[in-house]
Amino acid sequence: MSAPIHIVMTPTRNEAWVIRAFLESTTRWADYVIICDQFSTDGTREIVEAYSQPLSEWKGEKTNSKRAKVILIDNPNTEFNEAERQRILVAKAREVAAGRDTLLWGLDADEILAANAFNTEDWQRILNSKPGAVFWFRWAQLTHDRQHYYNVRDPYPWLFHDDGVEPHGNYVREMHSMRIPYPLDEHDMTYVKDFRVLHLGPAPLNRVRAKERFYMFVDWQVNHRPPYTLGRSYIGSNAYPREQFDLPEEWIYTKQKDGWSLWDNVELDEPHCWMDDYIYERLDKFPQKALAKLPIWTQEFMSYYHLKDPRPLHIKIIHQYLQLTLPYKENIFVRIIDKTLKYLVKQ
Repeated sequence: MSAPIHIVMTPTRNEAWVIRAFLESTTRWADYVIICDQFSTDGTREIVEAYSQPLSEWKGEKTNSKRAKVILIDNPNTEFNEAERQRILVAKAREVAAGRDTLLWGLDADEILAANAFNTEDWQRILNSKPGAVFWFRWAQLTHDRQHYYNVRDPYPWLFHDDGVEPHGNYVREMHSMRIPYPLDEHDMTYVKDFRVLHLGPAPLNRVRAKERFYMFVDWQVNHRPPYTLGRSYIGSNAYPREQFDLPEEWIYTKQKDGWSLWDNVELDEPHCWMDDYIYERLDKFPQKALAKLPIWTQEFMSYYHLKDPRPLHIKIIHQYLQLTLPYKENIFVRIIDKTLKYLVKQ
C-alpha cells in the first residue's frame, strides 16, 4: 500500500517577510503546496512563482532531491473572509489529489513544522493514519530575540486525512475559521506531542501590533462585537508578558544541519504592514463616533496616515486602561471593572 500524499493549503497576502522560510521548509516534505494569494503587492507572488519552477531553474542547482510542486492560485475576494478562502483551497487540493489517498494540511505562511518533526513517532502515526483521522498540534510562538518561545495552551487541528466528504461544515466563519474540512463529530483524533508547529507571526513586533488592530477592526465590522470586548480580546494577545522558554536547537533549521537557515529567510523588522492599509481604506465607510470606540488608534497608526485622533477623553482613558492592565487581566478586581466597562462602552 502506497503512502498518502501531503498537500499543504496556504493563504497569502503580502507575506514576503516570511514566505521564503515557509517554502524552504514545506517543499522539502510535502508533495504539493497550494498558495492562494489575495492581491499581494510586496513581492510574495514573484517569490512563490520562483518556487513554482523546477529546482534547477530557480536555484541554478542540479539535484535529484524531491521538492514539492508549488501551485499558485488567486483569491478574488477583496474583503477578508476566511471561510470562502478555505473553500477555494480545499476545492483546489481535492482537484490536485484526483482521488489519491491524501493528507490535507492547513498551514499559514508564518507556520512551519519544527525541524525535529520527521524522526518522531507522531510523524509515523501521521503517515500510517487512515482517512477520517484528525491531527491536533500545539504552537510554539517564537519571539523577536530568536532565542525563546512561549506556549499556546490549546491545540489546533491542522491536518486531516481526507475522506472526500464535503461539506463537513466546520470552516464557515468569516474569521477564525477552521482550515481543514474535518467532520464536526470526528472520532479519530490524535494530539501530536512529539513536535511543534513553529509560529513566526509573533516575532516581528510591528506586524504583531498591526495584526491586533486588523483583527479588532474586522471582528467589529463582520461580527459586530462590542469595542471594549474586542480590546480585551486582542490588545497584547501576542505581546503581553508571559512565561518564555529557551528555544531548543533541534527545532530550528540551520544550514549546517538542514541545508538552509530559518532566520536567514525571515524579515523581523518589517516597517509597514498591509493590514493597516486594509483598515485605512475602509475608515470612511463607518461613522466616526463608532470608529472612535475601537482601540485601534495607536500613535504609529495615526502618524503613518496623518490622522487626527477621533477619541473623546473618556474613551482614551478606557483604551489606556486596557493597555496598562494587560498583565493583570485575570485578576478578580480587573475582571469586575472589565464587566462594568463592557456595558458602558457599547457598540
